[in-house]
Amino acid sequence: MRICFTSDFHGRRTLYDQLDTLLRREQPNLVILGGDMLPDGREHDPDGTQAAWVHEVLAPWIDTLKQVVPGLAVACCMGNHDWLRSEAAVRAEQDAGRLTLLEMQRVWNYKGVNFLGCPFSPPTPHFVKDYERLDTPEDRLPDFEGPIWATQNGRVRQLSVEEHFRQSPTLDAELAPLATPDDPWILVAHTPPYDTNLDRLPNLDYPIGSKAVRRFIESRRPFCALHGHIHEAPEVTGGYFDEVGGVLCINPGQTHERLQAVLFDTDEPRATLRHTVFA
Repeated sequence: MRICFTSDFHGRRTLYDQLDTLLRREQPNLVILGGDMLPDGREHDPDGTQAAWVHEVLAPWIDTLKQVVPGLAVACCMGNHDWLRSEAAVRAEQDAGRLTLLEMQRVWNYKGVNFLGCPFSPPTPHFVKDYERLDTPEDRLPDFEGPIWATQNGRVRQLSVEEHFRQSPTLDAELAPLATPDDPWILVAHTPPYDTNLDRLPNLDYPIGSKAVRRFIESRRPFCALHGHIHEAPEVTGGYFDEVGGVLCINPGQTHERLQAVLFDTDEPRATLRHTVFA
């Protein structure tokens, strides 16, 4: 099976148009969007901005794409810029047969390969906190406050750092109870593993990936792990892939103007791996 993976479009139509061109040319079996695929929904109205974009822009784009790439399947996971309210919109499009939401508690099998998705990331300065967690129990509270989408009353709720991060499970705790899918399987985790080519920023001299995700990869051993979140990492480190405990891990990176994506064959991912920008 041939897969195209990319991430972190943030609703930019230029990147969606370039991905459309790539998919038409390469004709893969599956395209995976690794989180932060939607524009940043306004804090006062995430339902009318980001969630509406799922139905009004993303869904028609998928419909058109499937007409010109026969048999193409579309899968995605959420990311830290995505509101929880938008997950409900994505699920509605899943119910309509347009795409598949990759989740932690449900394994998706496509053409004999199992997939597991993880939307969470360690705390960031971005204001939406729905998919942010402390990475491990040892982590200190961050300085970054923000709102969540409160499903109980269907509105945005502002939270203190203490209230959100201490009352939510750590990312380590979110991952620990998950059943390991049957081989072969692929992990799609929005945040990359800690201390790799995939988790470095140009203005920081230390890695910012997830230790919990790294431990999960090392212990559960998917045959491949796909990540995004840190857009600049390939440019900073010179590499868009790395090995964690012998597992091939990939973060194609992203820019505002030029699509960064990878293509590979699941039979030979290392030998067939190709990037749209980096050799």
